[in-house]
Amino acid sequence: MPKFTLAPLAETDLKAIWNYISEYNEDSANKFIRDISKKFELLAQNNQIGRRRDDFIIEMRVFPFKKYYIYYFPNEEGVEIYRVLHGSRDIESEFEDYFEGLKE
Repeated sequence: MPKFTLAPLAETDLKAIWNYISEYNEDSANKFIRDISKKFELLAQNNQIGRRRDDFIIEMRVFPFKKYYIYYFPNEEGVEIYRVLHGSRDIESEFEDYFEGLKE
């Protein structure tokens, strides 16, 4: 059965999202994590359904979820969830920071 794994950055993103939502309503934060996990499972089972984003990182795909975008890589087991970012963020700069870190 296909599965998903979370990259360390995705884990950090999800913790930050949970913390933000839980400031207002912990039940809503828990529901968000449950709901997005269902999307991760959907992506694992259909790992090509997202739109390719080779302009950021080769082979990366993106799939929308509410006001967020799930960035992931298809693999033989399913998918690796790379990032989960709010749509209002400067997404380009998030990935530029990744490449800047590689130069150092």
